[in-house]
Amino acid sequence: MPTAKKTIEEIKAYRKEFYNNRSSIYDNLSWNDKSHPEILGFKNNVKVKKGDIVLDIATGTGQFLLEMAKDGANCFGIDISQKMLEQIKPKIEHLRLQDNIKELRVGEADNLPYPDDFFDLVTCIGMFEYYPLEYPQIVLREIHRVLKPNGTSYIDIADPSNEEMQNRDYIFKYDLQIFENTVRNIGFQIIKKNVTGNMIQYLFTSL
Repeated sequence: MPTAKKTIEEIKAYRKEFYNNRSSIYDNLSWNDKSHPEILGFKNNVKVKKGDIVLDIATGTGQFLLEMAKDGANCFGIDISQKMLEQIKPKIEHLRLQDNIKELRVGEADNLPYPDDFFDLVTCIGMFEYYPLEYPQIVLREIHRVLKPNGTSYIDIADPSNEEMQNRDYIFKYDLQIFENTVRNIGFQIIKKNVTGNMIQYLFTSL
């Protein structure tokens, strides 16, 4: 299990192996309950319009990506795990969303393979909590780069006041003032902040 003593590259390697090994059962372990508070928080806060161009970072098995595709967005998904992405393909066919899923790509969040000012919305859910703050800083700069002016981003972090999160030594709990100042310094405005389950969910706009 990765801890704060691990480097970012070591954590990346661990997470890639972790998700590759669990890809076939991941949905049953994590997202089988549609009333999960993090899913409900996403649905309440993320509103896409038909034709919006969206990117889901750490898309995993596509839980959030597919919801946006159902609403008519043009969706791109990127994840460190090839095997997690493979779990999305039969779902796309079952839901007949081939026209809305534009790309599924293996890649890393700190080096997004997309042009500047390309996306209307970028989401990154369930990833930051596994890394020290220096990594989200890099990722947030990349998100800001690929977002259109006045585009929006939806991310979550571990709630540092949550007792369950405090007891997990592999979860990074950020000082909220430092994190939010980091967000603003990169060029985002925080427009919504929501505590749900073990997480704090943020909606930003790109300035």
